[in-house]
Amino acid sequence: MVLEKGDFVRINYTGKIKESGKVFDTTLEEVAKEHGIYEEKISFKAVPIVIGAGHVIKGLDEALVGAEVGERKVVVIPPEKGYGLRDPKLIKVIPLKDFKKQGLKPYPGMRVETEGKVGKVQSVSGGRVRVDFNYELAGKVLEYEVTVEEKVNKTEEKVRLLLEYHFPYADPNEHEINLDGKKATITLAENVKYRNEALIGKHSLVRDIFRYIDGIEEVDFLEVFKKQKEEKPGKEDSDTKEASSD
Repeated sequence: MVLEKGDFVRINYTGKIKESGKVFDTTLEEVAKEHGIYEEKISFKAVPIVIGAGHVIKGLDEALVGAEVGERKVVVIPPEKGYGLRDPKLIKVIPLKDFKKQGLKPYPGMRVETEGKVGKVQSVSGGRVRVDFNYELAGKVLEYEVTVEEKVNKTEEKVRLLLEYHFPYADPNEHEINLDGKKATITLAENVKYRNEALIGKHSLVRDIFRYIDGIEEVDFLEVFKKQKEEKPGKEDSDTKEASSD
């Protein structure tokens, strides 16, 4: 089953810096633990993407075209198709006094944030602090080991895959999907409704549905809000109140 642009798939991957061999990202829990990047709050599992949709970096996206389900590929990705080249203009010299005003004592390797940008201190000398605001992986040749675990074909499964991609914090099986001709009615999982980023997620989801799923020309979101029942005080609570009033 040779894959093409527009195919809906789930992939497992491990990304590392080619020069040093340092693993910086993986979908595999055992690999994360082995390389010291495991975090409990992260869900390690195959990620859903549409090939050619820009859901992963360009070099990895292109490498999936022509691959087969179940095939393991090792892909070397140059900076131009990874996280871009380093920009000398993003290396800034900041007066040391600016850090002292904030109660900070900068040192090489320290991560700092200013004006909404995150950087890393390169050096501290002569009352000046040199900070690199380039993205950490900019200018790096990357190596990815990737396996396509599954290809999704049915329309409802494709919609659910996009829901999983755009709302990664929700259980994709808790979304309700109803397809009726050219119309898709979606009831989002309960925990999506109350998140600030849900609106952006909806717009991105609809864009991808119209772009990559043939036959759907209308998307409706059905939102049902139910009043939460207030818990009545139990017998122990009543007894406590009575005792405190005596």
